[in-house]
Amino acid sequence: MHPASNPQRREEVQTGLAEVYGDISSQLEVARIITSHLNKKGDIRQIALRTLELSGVTSVLDLGCGSGFFTEGLNGLVHPRASVTGIDVHPSYKDHFLKTCGNSGLQGEFDGKGIDTIKAYIKRSYDLALSSYSLYFFPEYIPEIANLLKPEGHLVAITHAVPHMIELTTFIKNILMQEGIHYHHELPYESLIRNFSDENGMELLAPWFRELKKFRCKSTLEFNDGEIESLLKYLKYKEAFFLPDNDYNRADMIAVIAGRIQQEMKQHGRFSITKDDFIFVCSGPVQKNWD
Repeated sequence: MHPASNPQRREEVQTGLAEVYGDISSQLEVARIITSHLNKKGDIRQIALRTLELSGVTSVLDLGCGSGFFTEGLNGLVHPRASVTGIDVHPSYKDHFLKTCGNSGLQGEFDGKGIDTIKAYIKRSYDLALSSYSLYFFPEYIPEIANLLKPEGHLVAITHAVPHMIELTTFIKNILMQEGIHYHHELPYESLIRNFSDENGMELLAPWFRELKKFRCKSTLEFNDGEIESLLKYLKYKEAFFLPDNDYNRADMIAVIAGRIQQEMKQHGRFSITKDDFIFVCSGPVQKNWD
């Protein structure tokens, strides 16, 4: 059965993928790899945030905050006494998140109990909610998020374009097919990001916000010949995203994939991966009087 048709199995897959981010040192290293190999115009956080007037913002939610990537982008844009509450399922991010807040001139609080905790938060009390590559883990909470915002509040969400990383995805799928490994038509990460992407983002947000804007940010990951180690670190860290949970040795399969990519690099001089993302800027939350 395809995971998408089995809610319990889908939840298990998503939980497994979320657990990958629990290794904070590896996550930070992979973030540096992505940043150093990313060919793009501008900082996606600044592109997203500068569409709004934020100087009066004093209360912020960072949903799936991690170490504070999106919060860092608020530096100089919000009120000098602004406070940011970071929510994540991994308590290990607390110190890094609070340090990011301090370095950005912001007061910080951290909630490491995961997204479900927002059900107990005070409604209509936040000026701004942020979601950086996290809303596809919990799109069913969009109504709750809207209800936490003040009537003039905003949600800014960054997510992936579909199809995503198509060169790497196609490459891996071809190898899996050649090795006789079944993957249900989609790799785990493809099923995950379809929960909230450019394809369905507007549809999911429209019932809960009166004004929606959508922006595409084009970028490419470029790995030159001789940089296979960086790409290999990325693949090893994200192996649960790219490789189905079947009866085979993932480490061996990563080695096969790395070897094939290295051949590709030697032949063409580089390995390029399209990594386009989308920004949703949502205003005018539609709020319900839930008990």
